[in-house]
Amino acid sequence: MTAEDSDAQGGTVRLRKGVSVIGLGNWGSSLAAAAVGSGIPLVEVVVRKASSRRRFGAVAVRILRDAALDAEVLWICVPDGEIAVVAEAIVARRVSLQGQIVVHSSGALTVAALETAKRAGARVGGIAPVFSFPTQEPVSLNGVLFAVEAAPAVWRKLGSLVKSLGGRPFQISSETKVLYHAAATMSSPLMVSALDAAVATAKLAGLKSSDAEAVVGVLATATLGNYFEKGSERSFSGAFARGDVETVELHLRALLAHRTLNDVYAALARNAVASLPVRRRRQLERLLRIHRVQGGVRN
Repeated sequence: MTAEDSDAQGGTVRLRKGVSVIGLGNWGSSLAAAAVGSGIPLVEVVVRKASSRRRFGAVAVRILRDAALDAEVLWICVPDGEIAVVAEAIVARRVSLQGQIVVHSSGALTVAALETAKRAGARVGGIAPVFSFPTQEPVSLNGVLFAVEAAPAVWRKLGSLVKSLGGRPFQISSETKVLYHAAATMSSPLMVSALDAAVATAKLAGLKSSDAEAVVGVLATATLGNYFEKGSERSFSGAFARGDVETVELHLRALLAHRTLNDVYAALARNAVASLPVRRRRQLERLLRIHRVQGGVRN
């Protein structure tokens, strides 16, 4: 890499190998802690507005206007809508990013969000952790999957960085990245939504909250274990697998008075009928079409 670079005043700045973490939310906190714990040189931790007294090893948190931004890798860890703004702020401070790599951690946005940094000479990439970071309490990255979007030469560098953090990198293309993120969303937050809908439906049957959660928890935990151990076909059971059309119709009728829960059930039912080993498929398809026409599910 280029050892030296010019700053905004035209002077010469020597780049430091290592990582600067820009943004100290839930994910940034885990990344900074993991860098220190894994021995990766953490050059700076940078925030845009308020300063923080937090430290990561010997590294204190700096406000962006005071940051050197001279690390080899500038890793932006801010919400998706702020990535391009932060990239522009970095370029305004540095002017030239020759020899540096600028990455963001969005699972949905591509490297196009870093176009400003690319025009300033940086190589760019995206590194999205396949994990949940619900609080600022640092989470271990050992064994965590990371979707890495970058050109081949940069991918090798970023893949090595992920491995040093304890993670497991896999390559994702810019063209299909948003579909990966949709899958990830269905796997975590929308799974929580589906489970919440199941608990709400159980409570409509008169179960108290603790009993409703226990019923859903037993079934969901067993199903998840079976799915990843045995596959979808061998973990799929119940009314749809048996082709109990009459039972499914009873479910749909009972849920008509509860529109959101009805929509959730009907959408999951259509996917089950389309892609899983159901019996009496044609009859179930017909039932779901009729239900939709009758207003059970709205476009």
